[in-house]
Amino acid sequence: MDERRAPAGGAAVVERDRVLDAARAFALLVVVVAHSLAWDLSTTSPMSVLDLHPGAAGWTWSLQILPLFFAAGAVTNLGSWQRRPDGFLSRRLVCLGVPALVYTAFWTAIGLPAALLVPGADLVGRFLAQLLWFLGVYAAVTAAVPWTVRWTARPVLSLGVWLAVIAVVDALRWNVHPTLGQLNLLFVWGFLHQVGLHLPALRRARPAVLLAGAASAVASAVGLAVLGPYSSSLVTYAADPEPSNLSPPTLVVALYGLGLVLVLAALWRPLTAVLSHDRVYRVIGAFGARAVGVYLWHIPIVALVVGAAWLARFWEPAFTPEWWSAHLLGLAVTLVLAWLLAGVVARADGAVLAWLRRRPGRGGTTTDAVLAVALPLVLLAVTTTGFATWWGPGPLGVPTSSLLNLVLLAAVLRGLARART
Repeated sequence: MDERRAPAGGAAVVERDRVLDAARAFALLVVVVAHSLAWDLSTTSPMSVLDLHPGAAGWTWSLQILPLFFAAGAVTNLGSWQRRPDGFLSRRLVCLGVPALVYTAFWTAIGLPAALLVPGADLVGRFLAQLLWFLGVYAAVTAAVPWTVRWTARPVLSLGVWLAVIAVVDALRWNVHPTLGQLNLLFVWGFLHQVGLHLPALRRARPAVLLAGAASAVASAVGLAVLGPYSSSLVTYAADPEPSNLSPPTLVVALYGLGLVLVLAALWRPLTAVLSHDRVYRVIGAFGARAVGVYLWHIPIVALVVGAAWLARFWEPAFTPEWWSAHLLGLAVTLVLAWLLAGVVARADGAVLAWLRRRPGRGGTTTDAVLAVALPLVLLAVTTTGFATWWGPGPLGVPTSSLLNLVLLAAVLRGLARART
């Protein structure tokens, strides 16, 4: 990894790194694996495996990998900010938002007409939109980088405050009103992004110290999950008798994610050695280069795989050899098709980006800041409303529509993309 010395008081500027690419690719792979293994048709209708077999919740601890996305993204954001602070919000948020705009436009064009003809189309529209929550939250923590990067000077204090705020929000969720827990969508993932800002320094620490810290963080997370009131699962499922750790995220996820990031830092040197071989990295790079596209488009493909299994009357109970064979085959199909589709969609992303950037304007710090705040709000509105709602509830019950959300998303990205960078 190449580094350049930053101005006094700042952290080192971090260039592109193969370990970061591998971390993102691995995290994406685990997300696709988790979604590809989650379905069960033994009741002749699609259900979550965990709803039918809650005893398998322990496996979710090996499948909850989202913290690595935020930590690795933080290093990229840090490097982009320190190289060129001017235009940072425009550069980073447009690259994030364009794939979401293409995805939203495609499914809205299908979903809204379908809502007039097909009962339940609005439910399908919300299902297809559910993964956009990640892009909305990631856009929010990215928009905050000009401020959060300043907190890296005092890591113990700043990270301690983050954890304290997360714990307070959890307490308010249990004791005041459940809706207040939604604040931790920002605080938990913001904390893990903040930890990621320290990865360039952490990777130079002694591995034994890092692994000891990771063990302590994970042990704390497990202890909280066992003692309650937190769930013993790190994903959300309908039959969970305890409050979810993911929707919204909790202190358990924050501590567990901290442990994952410390393990990544401890393994940095051996991973660098392994990834120095071009043959190994070539596969990772090819997969990771289409990360956002694979993330967005794998869910419709998983839905098609489940539909095909249902039509074939594949009603085998979970965890039998037949069940594993069908799910692993579905996983292989999903990975291949999602990667190929992401490559095709990337061309549409490029065309939309060129359209957005036509006739650049002057922009400005205040304008960019307002648009940067608006983008995650619009993305979260899309997630809530879906792609097949002519008029219905949005975030916090405020009515909106799929068409209005699409127009707002395009307008916000148009404003960000036209800013001179």
